[in-house]
Amino acid sequence: MRILHVLDHSIPLHSGYTFRSRAILQQQRVLGWETFHVTGPKHNVAATVESGVEEVDGLRFYRSPTPSGWMTRLPALNQWAIVAALEKRVEEVVREVRPDILHAHSPMLDGEAAVRVGRRHGIPVVYEIRAFWEDAAVDHGTAKEGGLRYRLTRALETRVIRRADAVTTIC
Repeated sequence: MRILHVLDHSIPLHSGYTFRSRAILQQQRVLGWETFHVTGPKHNVAATVESGVEEVDGLRFYRSPTPSGWMTRLPALNQWAIVAALEKRVEEVVREVRPDILHAHSPMLDGEAAVRVGRRHGIPVVYEIRAFWEDAAVDHGTAKEGGLRYRLTRALETRVIRRADAVTTIC
C-alpha cells in the first residue's frame, strides 16, 4: 500500500497537528505501508529547501513552493493560489511515487487539491477532518459565526467532504 499524505504543515515544526501527523505516518509504516508526504505552501520552507525535498526523522517531505502573482495579493483568491500551488506539487509527486491512495489532512485547501489530482488519476481520496476550521476561526476571533467567511469556509469544507471517497475524523 502506497499512501501519499497531503499536509498543511509537518515536522520539524512543532504543533499538535504535526505530532498527530507523525504518529499516523509511523503507525502506517508499522503496518508495512509506504508513506509519502507533501506539504502545502503554508509550511513555508520550500524556499529554504533547494531541492524541494526535505528528510526529517526518516520521513521524506515534498515541499510546495510559495505561490506568487496577482492572486496572492487578493483576499480569498490568495487561498485559491495556495490550492493551485499545492495541486501542482501533488500532481508532480503522484507521477513520481504512483500512490494507491491520497490521504488529505484538513484544512479543506489540502482536500481540494487532493480531490482534483485524485479525480484526474483515478486515485481514491481519504479526507481527514481534524477540526472545523470555520469554528476554530470563531474561537480565535478571526471570524464570526454565521458571517461570510464562516459560511464560505463551511461550504468549501462540505464540497471537499462530498467529493472525497472516504472521510475520517481524529478529533
